[in-house]
Amino acid sequence: MIDGVDNTVLYGVAGAGLFVLIVAVSAISMHLNRQRAVSDERQVHKLRRKRVARYEDAKKDYEKFRKKIESGNTVLIDLIHDLGDDFVGRDSAQQQIAFDEAFEAVASVRQANPRARIIVVLHTLGGYARPAHMISLALKQHLAKAKAKGHYNPKREPQVIAYVPYVAMSGGTMIALAADKIVMDPTASLGPIDTIYGGFPTEAYKELLAQKGPLATQDVLVMLAHEAEKYDRYAGKVARDIVNPVHRVDEKVEHHIADTLSAGTLSHSQAITPEDAKALGMNVKTKIPDLIYGLVDARIRMIHTRLEFEARRMEDEDGHGEGKGDDAEQAVGQVIERAIRQSLRGNVRL
Repeated sequence: MIDGVDNTVLYGVAGAGLFVLIVAVSAISMHLNRQRAVSDERQVHKLRRKRVARYEDAKKDYEKFRKKIESGNTVLIDLIHDLGDDFVGRDSAQQQIAFDEAFEAVASVRQANPRARIIVVLHTLGGYARPAHMISLALKQHLAKAKAKGHYNPKREPQVIAYVPYVAMSGGTMIALAADKIVMDPTASLGPIDTIYGGFPTEAYKELLAQKGPLATQDVLVMLAHEAEKYDRYAGKVARDIVNPVHRVDEKVEHHIADTLSAGTLSHSQAITPEDAKALGMNVKTKIPDLIYGLVDARIRMIHTRLEFEARRMEDEDGHGEGKGDDAEQAVGQVIERAIRQSLRGNVRL
């Protein structure tokens, strides 16, 4: 008991103070929770708006991110494909690695100065073998020029970096393996680099002939098997030649990755995770810059919203949209016909 003050009064004051403190803490906690809820709601709303963003907005974002990535002595090669189920790629996007895209990529690499850093952004399921080889060879030549100008450590100062935010299968994996460093999202995947000939893996022809024998197999399949075997030997040699030496399980085991991925023992669509890639010896990291995510996501939005953009433009040009259906159908028919002609130019795929 304090002089002149009853203990009961002290207890009451202390209790009241404690009660006020609890109320204050609760109020602050509720306020912070409300702020977090509002912030989360705004972020979700922003994400939803981005998903349905108009084509023009997506294009502006894409150009903005591309400009930022290509700042300084950096060259950007983006192989971002339309991976939708439609037969025709939207917004002039490739659906696979093809020659015209390879010519552009190779020219960009060739024109870069030897000290330039090459950033390769991959979002593809693969494509024709030769274009993928061309891009990989161009990257290899660029690294050779860089080494000729001075020594550098490919792990500490990579000159060619391949980014895989989502997927880079088959030929996309081949291109990535030519880089000094591969940077994957934790959910992204690479894939085997074995050859697909005439729609089937070359290993399938060998097993078919081994089981049935040449005389019991259709002539066309025997001929395809003969050609597939020759191309398989060539593809294996190219793969071992292209794979960057930095990707190796053991310094004493040369081309281990190329042999494993091109042997045909894995399913062609089998996903190789970042953990799998590291186990194979690839120089893989998993921290992708926001600029790379922004570039790929903006390009994907462009691809997804292009048809809506074209429809609106045709409506504006036609007034009330008269004749729009016939014109659109004719345009789509021309695109499909062109795509079929392109697909018949070669049947060797990665």
